[in-house]
Parts: sequence; C-alpha cells; structure tokens
Amino acid sequence: MVEAREASKKAEEEAVLLRERALTVEEAASKAREEDLSHKNVIADLDKEKGLLKTDPDSLRDSFQRMKVEHVNGQIARSAAEEAKKKALEDLEAERA
Repeated sequence: MVEAREASKKAEEEAVLLRERALTVEEAASKAREEDLSHKNVIADLDKEKGLLKTDPDSLRDSFQRMKVEHVNGQIARSAAEEAKKKALEDLEAERA
C-alpha cells in the first residue's frame, strides 16, 4: 500500500512537472510567433522604404530640373528688367539733353 501511494505521489509530481514544461513550451512558442510577426512587420516596413528610395531619386531629379528652369527664367527676367531700366535711363538722359 505504501508503495502504491509513493508511486501515485511520484506520478502526480511528474504530471505537475510535465504541465509546467508544457506551459513553458507554449510560452516560448507564443513568444516565437510574436517575434515572427514583428519580423514580418519590419520586413514590410523595409520593403516600403525600399520602394520610396527607388522612386524618390526620380522625384528629386524632376524637382531639380524644375528649379533649374525657374532659375534660368528668373535670370532672363532680371536681365530684361535691367535692360529696360538701362533703356529708360538712357531715354530720360536723352530727354534732358
């Protein structure tokens, strides 16, 4: 009888240990699933950034071209204004003379 109780107690202790191990394994599996999801999200974010990096140089190039055109147009307008001012001053001098 004593042997049966000891065997039963030992079996219960082993069952408790097995349940604890099962919980530990389940927690590790859950953590692994969370990390996997996190890694997938990071990969998705990196893919988005990679796409932005591919398109951004083209956008920057277009913006730079527009800025160059605006700069040249500004220089032309400034030059025309200076010429008009110069002509107006010459005309004014001619009227005075």
